[in-house]
Amino acid sequence: MPNSFRLALVGAGLITQQSHLPAALASPLAEVAAIVDPVVERARQLARAYGIAPRIASRVEEVLDTVDGAVIATPNDSHSALAITCLSAGVSTLIEKPLASSFGQGAAIVEAADKAAKVVAVGYATRFRASVRLLKQLLDDGYFGTVHRFVHQFGTAGGWAPMSGYNLDRAMAGGGVLVVTGTHFLDRMLHFWGYPDDVSLEDDSMGGPEANCTARFVYAHSGHAFEGIARYSKTVQLPAGMVIETDAGYVVLADDDDAEIVFRPRATPGIEQVIRARTAADYNPDVPVFQRQLDDFIAACCGNQAPEVDGRQGLESLRLIEQLYASRRGVDVDPYALIGERSAH
Repeated sequence: MPNSFRLALVGAGLITQQSHLPAALASPLAEVAAIVDPVVERARQLARAYGIAPRIASRVEEVLDTVDGAVIATPNDSHSALAITCLSAGVSTLIEKPLASSFGQGAAIVEAADKAAKVVAVGYATRFRASVRLLKQLLDDGYFGTVHRFVHQFGTAGGWAPMSGYNLDRAMAGGGVLVVTGTHFLDRMLHFWGYPDDVSLEDDSMGGPEANCTARFVYAHSGHAFEGIARYSKTVQLPAGMVIETDAGYVVLADDDDAEIVFRPRATPGIEQVIRARTAADYNPDVPVFQRQLDDFIAACCGNQAPEVDGRQGLESLRLIEQLYASRRGVDVDPYALIGERSAH
């Protein structure tokens, strides 16, 4: 592996400022060679804020001859064109989730990667959590017994970041809260159990991006049937996490990078167990998940291994999102009736 992997950060918005750039600067494998943003001054300000002097450009084409890989962190509907431009020039890409704003655009990215024999990784950073890696192993081993159902939820009162205002445009984002918030769990769900046999969605979209939704999943192909529910909100605070009910008890995992797996045995309801791996992790546990993700991408580019989350896995997430939206049913809520109810109490 080379001493320095020359990286272009494409998009100087909030996720780059808070996550991708700090990860790149902390990684011993990466050199931030370029920052690309159509608002050049925003890229310059970002470089100044971190005391670095990369090449600054308004278009990714300006830097492709000087980099080995690119992190694409721009509005979802721009991922496809940018990624294909990079891949066609022989530059591998790590694309912030989701892979694209539609299945068709995502498929075009995967096809371009195959044609160029280059790496495409998708930024589902929560896959690099120690708890997620351990839970996958335990589920595969049947450690908790037979799964009967699961529930995941994540909700915030507000949270449409003004600096990332594209997520208020359904066409640019590819959806609403299901895409902005829920897609991380959808990726983990596919990782744990594969593609569901049936899905449905209820949301409050009225032509724009939905702020609240409930997705339902049915699994019937694993020798036994079980169901799952996922709830997401941008108007209501919901305790973030997942509960899995099995014949042996309940598995509880908060939606946090440092959360640990908690098991509550059915036979002893007053007891809960924290489940930890006794063996050493195959990565440094002190390294944040975005750096683990970036280091994994660089390792895939420099070796023969696939990234933890490759383009085809990202494509499956898009397929699931589109199937959910195709099955959607509106939630009939009269806001004036709610106001009346509140004033009556």
